[in-house]
Amino acid sequence: MAAELQSTQVIMPGSGDITLQQTGKYTIFYEYLSVVGNRIYFTGENIPGIIVNITSKDTGDELPFSSTAPKSSYSIGSRSGIGLFDFVIDEPGIYELSAAYPAVQGQQEEQRQEIVLAIIHSSVIERIFGSIMGTVAGAMVIVFVPFAGGIAIIVITFLKKRKARTRAIAFK
Repeated sequence: MAAELQSTQVIMPGSGDITLQQTGKYTIFYEYLSVVGNRIYFTGENIPGIIVNITSKDTGDELPFSSTAPKSSYSIGSRSGIGLFDFVIDEPGIYELSAAYPAVQGQQEEQRQEIVLAIIHSSVIERIFGSIMGTVAGAMVIVFVPFAGGIAIIVITFLKKRKARTRAIAFK
């Protein structure tokens, strides 16, 4: 069963309103492999040089970003992404997400590659990575228990043979 990745996906460059329904930490991911509507995006794993901002529609305040956890990434179903930034909201609401390529002389904005950004709440990330860690732990148990059982049998057999040899030598 494939995991469902709950997120808000936006095509950039450009700007658009997103509704964030939970308070707390969110991560903005660059989805280098993604499906939005009927279109497949495969833009490569190299993170493009893009400037990203998020602003509260209620207050007009720009939210500060912090760095994501090192190597924050995922590959789930037809989607793969790399973490760019974390941000925190204190109030659910509508926020404007904008992203633009830096101005390069001789290259117009519309000539730049469209990319997908995904905004994911930390509770979704924890649930996904928690289920992955549970799977890994289960696999380790499946591998470790028979290995440990085999070692125990070898040690017990060795000790019994040694004890039997000690008895045989004592009776001679």
